[in-house]
Amino acid sequence: MRRMQKAAIVAGGLLVFAGGAFAGSDWLTGSTEAQLKTLAEIQPGLGTVMIEYGNRYTNTYYAAKGGNWDLAAYQFKEALEIQEVGETTRPGRADALKAFEKAYLTKIEAAIVAKDAAAFEKAFMAGIKGCNGCHAGQGFAYIVYELPAAPPAPLSMKP
Repeated sequence: MRRMQKAAIVAGGLLVFAGGAFAGSDWLTGSTEAQLKTLAEIQPGLGTVMIEYGNRYTNTYYAAKGGNWDLAAYQFKEALEIQEVGETTRPGRADALKAFEKAYLTKIEAAIVAKDAAAFEKAFMAGIKGCNGCHAGQGFAYIVYELPAAPPAPLSMKP
């Protein structure tokens, strides 16, 4: 329910923003319904969302490995939020995303909260296998996440 409320708030906010900020725009025209349709059509696909997701997931790992549990928690929270975007904009994939969250992400989150490096490592690596299994199960076996040798963001991973 929380996610649906969030999606409704975001959609409403986009309409208010679009109506005010783009009132003189030549690309967002027509009725509120037509404007909403235009905005819906430009939402990112899951491939775009997954780039951000992968970056956040990777940053979570390196923050935890560096002992910066607060940053790990933040990056993980952001990964979950971007997953919610994918669930909202691509409802056909929502069940798979939610199943991945339940099977893998809850364990990663628990390890972060507990600041348990060993549990985190185990849960994170299991999450990679689950992620790639999900890709294969959805018909995208050629998309394979591998943990990069370094984090993508120029962040200090140490506390």
